[in-house]
Amino acid sequence: TDYYTHRASSWKGPDVCGDVVDLWNTTGPARDRNGTDYIEELFTENSLGILDRHDPNEPLLLFHSFHIVHSPLQVPKNWEDLFAWVPHPARRKYVAMVHYMDHVVGLIVAKLKSKMMWENTLVVMSSDNGGQTTKYGANNQPLRGGKLSDLEGGIRVNAFASGGAIPHSKRGTKLDDYIHVADWYATFCAIAGVDMHDEKAEAAGLPPVDGIDHSALLLKSVKEAPPGSGQRTEIHHAVRALTRGQWKLITGGELDVEAMRNESAALGGPWVVRADYLTGYEDHYPHGRSMWCDSGCLFDIQADPIEAHDVAEEYPEIVEHMKQRLAELNANNLFVNRGQASRDGCARWPGFYGPWLATEGHGLEDNFNFV
Repeated sequence: TDYYTHRASSWKGPDVCGDVVDLWNTTGPARDRNGTDYIEELFTENSLGILDRHDPNEPLLLFHSFHIVHSPLQVPKNWEDLFAWVPHPARRKYVAMVHYMDHVVGLIVAKLKSKMMWENTLVVMSSDNGGQTTKYGANNQPLRGGKLSDLEGGIRVNAFASGGAIPHSKRGTKLDDYIHVADWYATFCAIAGVDMHDEKAEAAGLPPVDGIDHSALLLKSVKEAPPGSGQRTEIHHAVRALTRGQWKLITGGELDVEAMRNESAALGGPWVVRADYLTGYEDHYPHGRSMWCDSGCLFDIQADPIEAHDVAEEYPEIVEHMKQRLAELNANNLFVNRGQASRDGCARWPGFYGPWLATEGHGLEDNFNFV
C-alpha cells in the first residue's frame, strides 16, 4: 500500500476492486484519515493516543504494526536527506525508513515511561521475514538468501525484547533459543493468564493453535530459566524446510504447494531462489543464484549459520530422518482455497478494503482443506 495515498493501485495498479483504499480504523473504513498523512504518522498518533487515554492501573496489550520497512520504499524527504551520503537510492530510502521506525519506537517507549508503565512492561519487537534482496535496499549479510527463501537470510529475523518486566540478569543478553513467530501468541496468552485454546476453531475441524510459551525464558532470572532452556526444539518452516536441533533440511522452494492453487505463485519446486549472499541494492541478476535441493540440502546451522556448507552427503541418515519428520508435519498442513477474485467482495465497504467472510452461496466451510 502506498504510504501517502493508502491505495495499493498507486504503485501496483488497480485490482479487481479497482482503485480502492487500504486503511481501516478498528470498526470501519478510515474515511476521514486516508490520504491525509504519511501512514506511519497515523499509526504513531493512534498508538500514542491509546497510551495517553489508558489507565496505568489496568493491564494493556498494544500491538503496533509498522507498515515500514516494506515496499514501496517511501519516506518523508527530511528523513531521507539525513542519509544523503548513501549513494544507492533504494538503500538510502531503506536506511532512512529504519531510522524513522527506530524514532517511533523511542516515542512509544518515552510515552510508557511518562505514564509510569515502563517498569511493568514487556516490549517485543520482531520482523516477519528477512529483507528482500532484489531491488528494495535490504542487506541480510552475512546470512544467505532473503525473503521468499527458507535460507537463514529469509527466516532468521531481527528481534529483541525489552522493558522493565525483564529481570536485570537477562537484560543485554543474547538468547540462542529457537522462537517461532507463532510462539508470541502462546507467550502473550500465558503472561495475560488466558487460555490459548480456540474452541471455535476446534469445532470447525481446524488444527490446534501453533505456539509454545516462552514467558519463563523472557521473564524469569538467568538462574531460574537460563539461556538454552527454551522449549522449542524444531521449526517447521515450510512444506520443504525443517530445522531440528542443530540441523536444517531444505528440499526446495516453499511456494510450490501454493502454486497448485495459483499458478502465478509458481516459484517453488526443488529450486531454492535467491540462494546467494547478495544485497538488495547492488547490480545483479534479480534472483541471484539458485540452489538445487531436490534430494535434500542439509546444514548444521549452529556451526554454520551462514549455510556455506551443504553436508547432506556426509550425513545421509540425518537427511532421511529429517525428511520423514517433515512428511509427518506436512500431513497436518492447512491450506486456504482462496478461489477466484470476485467483485462481490468489493461492495460491502465502498471504496475500501475490509473484512469479507463470505457471500451468498459461498460458505466458509468450502474455504479450508487439508493436504
